[in-house]
Amino acid sequence: MDWLRGNPRAEASLPADDQEPLLNEDEQSRRPSQDEELLRTEQARVASSRTRILVLTVLLTTSITSLLVVTYLLASHKLVPPKSDNRHPMLDTPIKNVVVLVQENLSFDAIAGGLTYNPDIDGLVNNTFCNPANIADPHSPQVCAKSTAKNIAPDDPDHSIAGGNQQVYGTDHPNLSIHRPTMQGFVTEQIRSHGIKGDLSRAAEVINYYTPEHVPIFNALAENYLLFDRWFASVPGPTNPNRAYLTSGTSHGHGFNDRGFDVSTLPQTSIFEQLSAANISWINYSNATGFAPDAMFYRWTVQSGHSRTNIKPIDKFYTDAATGKLPRFTWINPECCSYTSFHPPSPVNLGEGFVKSIYEAIRSSPQWNETLFILTFDEHGGFADHVPPPENVPPGDSLQYTEVAGDGRPTTFHFDRLGIRVPTLLISPWVEKGAVVHTPRKETGEYTHTSILKYLAELWGLDVLTPRVEWSPSFKDLIQDDCREDTPVLLPEPVEF
Repeated sequence: MDWLRGNPRAEASLPADDQEPLLNEDEQSRRPSQDEELLRTEQARVASSRTRILVLTVLLTTSITSLLVVTYLLASHKLVPPKSDNRHPMLDTPIKNVVVLVQENLSFDAIAGGLTYNPDIDGLVNNTFCNPANIADPHSPQVCAKSTAKNIAPDDPDHSIAGGNQQVYGTDHPNLSIHRPTMQGFVTEQIRSHGIKGDLSRAAEVINYYTPEHVPIFNALAENYLLFDRWFASVPGPTNPNRAYLTSGTSHGHGFNDRGFDVSTLPQTSIFEQLSAANISWINYSNATGFAPDAMFYRWTVQSGHSRTNIKPIDKFYTDAATGKLPRFTWINPECCSYTSFHPPSPVNLGEGFVKSIYEAIRSSPQWNETLFILTFDEHGGFADHVPPPENVPPGDSLQYTEVAGDGRPTTFHFDRLGIRVPTLLISPWVEKGAVVHTPRKETGEYTHTSILKYLAELWGLDVLTPRVEWSPSFKDLIQDDCREDTPVLLPEPVEF
């Protein structure tokens, strides 16, 4: 049995017939036939194809699902949050930047009542508007409006709330169930407040108006852009209460230019606070001399530190406009009240020159095609207007204001009447050329200062600040779809007269 141990000699010595096979015959491997090999090859190919199809199907399904998920997340801003500074809920508008300049103290009739480029303007060209010298005397001589207003008004008309009562209603204590807004008391109040005796030509300065030749800047802007001829101040009173309504939708019960505005005591939320909370850039560029910049009315502005970072001198506006670095919201305070604000004794030609400089800076800016420039006036400044202001409108809050009237008795105002009509323009390549807009086309209410806040709330998805803002119509429908290419780069030069 040495062969079992692998002895070659023993293996070689065995006879051939005595050798035992290592395997049984049926256990020996056989070479497959050609048909069997082809069958196995085909089966392997089919199995491999099925595997590839299955893998591709899984990959394709996964890719489509992933694409749908990413698309949804992008559309809903859940994957990459949008930059708040560029938030733009009103997606169908080209307006990305808003500039507001609020000039001082002129009624609509005073500066726009003499415009002739559009016969649809509700002005004085085709109207005779007169006031009695003494509204209490039925035989009083009449003083009628003429196109002879002076470059520098000789007297600053009364523009207190009590004075406005006399101008609009002919009484210091109007009762809306009895008295009507006849607009007949301007000359009477001018004579009383300035002690004018017998000089009706001097008293007439409160009712006289300018021609297009007197105000070529304003006339050119109106001819080329959009003019509102039923835009009312928020309060029938002085500057700061109106500027508070312009920037917060209420004056928090303030009815005159008290010290609270200068020391930042107003507690309500302003448009400036809203924009900062939404991370939307803003700057209050100020040329103010006798008043605090409007953003400084508010306690929040000082406490938050924005009084140091967001209030800039007017020179910075011109630099930022030239370099295309104006913020999303620009608020401009004019000088007040001796040079360029229109407020007497500011000359009209210098006020026009300031407006010209602001417009031409915006028009030449790289941001022009994305900008809406709003020019308005804070209040009528005591100057006459023939259109009665709306009554029974929602106030900004529940606060009241009381002051002593010209007869020595107190009069209380509930902020439920609008102020007197003031000139207002929308200036942009996205508004109709030479348009004159009266009442809102698609909304109720009347255009007023808080319409600006309503528009900004819609533009940037902000909360509506007060009931007055809620009531005010927006002007978003006046922004057109086509960008004009015929807007003037330069305006005429102002004239001294």
